[in-house]
Amino acid sequence: MKISFQWIEKLGMLSRMWKIFAGISVFLVAIDFVIPHEHTHLIFETIPGFSAVYGFVACTALVVFAKVLRKICKRDMKYYD
Repeated sequence: MKISFQWIEKLGMLSRMWKIFAGISVFLVAIDFVIPHEHTHLIFETIPGFSAVYGFVACTALVVFAKVLRKICKRDMKYYD
């Protein structure tokens, strides 16, 4: 069975997916204001939205670090010849 992903390439689908992802993110941060933080280890874990901000910063740092590491470890195309 072949899976088709042609629906992703339709006109306007990228902006629609960004809106859906942004809406889900806003919803999850809003829920964080409602749910009590009873079993936390550190004081800043009680700040609403901390997990979302921490996750975004960590993911962004990983991507930036990977780009820097790629420039350091990159070899010429004929290096292994």
